[in-house]
Amino acid sequence: MALFVCGTPLAANPDTNGVAQLEYGYMCKVPTDEEMVAEDTISGTVSLVTDPPPFTYRGTTVPAELGVEFGVRVQVLPEFEGPATVHVEHPPHGAAGITHESWQTYLSANDMGYASFSFEADYEVTPGTWTMSATSNGRVIYSVTFDVVAPMGSATDAMGCNEPDFVS
Repeated sequence: MALFVCGTPLAANPDTNGVAQLEYGYMCKVPTDEEMVAEDTISGTVSLVTDPPPFTYRGTTVPAELGVEFGVRVQVLPEFEGPATVHVEHPPHGAAGITHESWQTYLSANDMGYASFSFEADYEVTPGTWTMSATSNGRVIYSVTFDVVAPMGSATDAMGCNEPDFVS
């Protein structure tokens, strides 16, 4: 599993209390730059991405397929700048049936940050409701709910994810 750290609202009713700009959608899995310890994740780490490409598709409907990555780009209002916790709520994963994972990040009022989830293992590819959010000091900064659905055809083939630039 890889969780990534690094707007214009498109979903129905996203919670954007602390947001200056917000974008969300999905694309091919992004190559990573390094790993960071994240104890509240199944893998124990999150992957860091310096410069993620734009989302191939914007919106909150995401195909459940290995090689797909989905998430948010966010620039926060000045009063929300600083350390934050990213939360991902998802259908049960792994032997323990984990439904919540989280990690620490820093959100900026000057630059777009990035948080995402990529489907890298079969047990992660679970259709259902997924929510990605960020909080700081007990305040919700943003919350976006994704509908992860069984794909009709291969989303990764349609996006060219098997091209050399997207294989990691």
